[in-house]
Amino acid sequence: MNWVPLPALGEVYMRRYSVVFSSVVLCLFLGSLSGSAQDAKDAKESPAAPSLPWYNPKRYNPAKLFKRGPQSANDQLASNGDLETKLTHQLQVQGILPQDKILQDACSTYKYLDDCVASLRVSRSLQIDFSCLKWDVTGVKPKPVADSCAGPAGGKAMGLYRAIDLLKPDSNARTEAREALRKARQDIKDASE
Repeated sequence: MNWVPLPALGEVYMRRYSVVFSSVVLCLFLGSLSGSAQDAKDAKESPAAPSLPWYNPKRYNPAKLFKRGPQSANDQLASNGDLETKLTHQLQVQGILPQDKILQDACSTYKYLDDCVASLRVSRSLQIDFSCLKWDVTGVKPKPVADSCAGPAGGKAMGLYRAIDLLKPDSNARTEAREALRKARQDIKDASE
């Protein structure tokens, strides 16, 4: 039997390295050729026109594709004072918001306005302390909070139905949260018309 000597380990790695390196150099070379060919074509068409970059933010801005809503419930209320006035009055008439409270104060730490209004509705319908519910939904401890409140685990915000389940375990939390959010969205829609 004749033994054929295998290439040394270093030779295998050098071959792989040279293949990868030559591929990268080829890609860079071809990329620069297409760019210089395009520059030459543009120069022939309009010699006096300034060269525009390949990306022009005035022509195409991908950030415009994403709708950005208000940063918080307070921002939404502050940006539309008429909405705040109408919604506050509407909730006070329904008995959901106490007469001595302002909606902007109640929604101070909420991210979404509909979560705030839904929390107000749930606290009224299930007789849950609003400050406890607010603490669980937002993750921010309000100043006047009762000692009997069960705060969120780890100080993290939780969904409305989880907060309801924590504070009122004998209720149907998912149904209550879903119904409160539906009514809250309807209240906001009615107030903004």
